Amino acid sequence: GEKCCARATPTLTKASGRCEKAAVGQFSSLADVSHRMRGIPHSDPQAMDRTPILYTVLPAHPAAHRFEVRCTVDLPDPVGQRFALPAWIRDFARNIVSIRAEAGGKPVALEKLDKHTWQAAALKHPTALTVVVEVYAWDLSVRGAHFDETHAFFNGTSVFLRVIGQEESPCHVDIQPPAGERYKDWRVATAMNPVQAAGDKRGNARRHGFGLYGAENYDELIDHPVEMGRFSHATFEACGVPHEIVITGRHDCDMSRLCRD
Repeated sequence: GEKCCARATPTLTKASGRCEKAAVGQFSSLADVSHRMRGIPHSDPQAMDRTPILYTVLPAHPAAHRFEVRCTVDLPDPVGQRFALPAWIRDFARNIVSIRAEAGGKPVALEKLDKHTWQAAALKHPTALTVVVEVYAWDLSVRGAHFDETHAFFNGTSVFLRVIGQEESPCHVDIQPPAGERYKDWRVATAMNPVQAAGDKRGNARRHGFGLYGAENYDELIDHPVEMGRFSHATFEACGVPHEIVITGRHDCDMSRLCRD
């Protein structure tokens, strides 16, 4: 009985020879439904006062189809911070090639509790904790992640570890480009908003640019897919709500007609 009336976010797909799929609106009221379905408390007004969780996404190895994703927690659980990947749709953790933890430049022991949950050892002194994962990305479905020399795509459930106990903390995401001249014209498409973190030298991202983006909490974070590469882009409005369409890959789609439709 809820109305879907808030801002829309794009669903990103990779075209293969022709325009088979277009972006569809995903409204923020759906997040309320997903909170209840997954048993995660809804965000509260104090969420933005909490210390942000910082994620850094680097498309590090195009030929090997691997993302490097770092999750940094400034205030980890003193008895041992736990991390997990979602498992309600599929086993995303099976695509983790390697995982390690570090604090203050030194390694931290990491114990695997089950197929998608890990716990870092308790730290002797309060300091930031970073977990680094390598994710194999060779899944063209909208639920997974795909990365090669032509583009990079990920759904947040595939790459963003959940910091257990801090799900309502704001999340910052530093999206970095692949290294090399051949990727210098790549752009970013996502419904996440650019953010400016106080004292953060990275700076906020420009529209469709690499840099720092943000989400209110973990549940919102994983509702925003990300596409990187060379893509066709168009905008339109429906019921006063702006939408964006992004199509990656070769296609013969009439973008103007698609927007009119």
